[in-house]
Amino acid sequence: MPPLLEILGSIPERLYNKHICHQLGSVGKHTVIKRPCLLQGGGLKEIHVGHHTRIQPHSVLECWSIYGNQSFSPQIHIGDNCKIGEYNHISTCNRITIGDGILTGRFVLITDNSHGILSLQTAELEPINRPLVSKGEIKIGNNVWLGDKVTVLAGVSIGDNVIVGANSVVTKDIPSNSLAVGVPAVVVKHLEDI
Repeated sequence: MPPLLEILGSIPERLYNKHICHQLGSVGKHTVIKRPCLLQGGGLKEIHVGHHTRIQPHSVLECWSIYGNQSFSPQIHIGDNCKIGEYNHISTCNRITIGDGILTGRFVLITDNSHGILSLQTAELEPINRPLVSKGEIKIGNNVWLGDKVTVLAGVSIGDNVIVGANSVVTKDIPSNSLAVGVPAVVVKHLEDI
């Protein structure tokens, strides 16, 4: 493609990126959020993204400050040099902190909230009308690799240099320098210096 056509073709992407980044609390230098990206929840100014981070198309960032008649003080912090894959969904009514250098596959879900608690009274409500609840914040360390379709649930910490295998569901803390797989995810190997 001739250089002029490349430049002209990139203008809509740059305008979209500028528009999306302007809606968030802060976005570092050279960070790119590809279109389309769905932002919702009323707490967009509490989303902070570091430098040199790339969020791929079809991602969803939800920061729920208001849900129905509920009020929250949510925060999302994504570090520097992160690569968030296509169709990722990050949702908080509490707090999600993601360190530097994370890499995610496609269809990764990171959520600290769910619709309702396990009770007959709650179950009788339509799911969309159930209150949001959180069992705690999520902390993900530096240099973490989350494979395709990984789910990270509320109240867990994932240490530095962790690999979580594809299709795993993280329901408990994972220590640094380890490989975890499964439903629920369990540590199967501790990484060692070679």
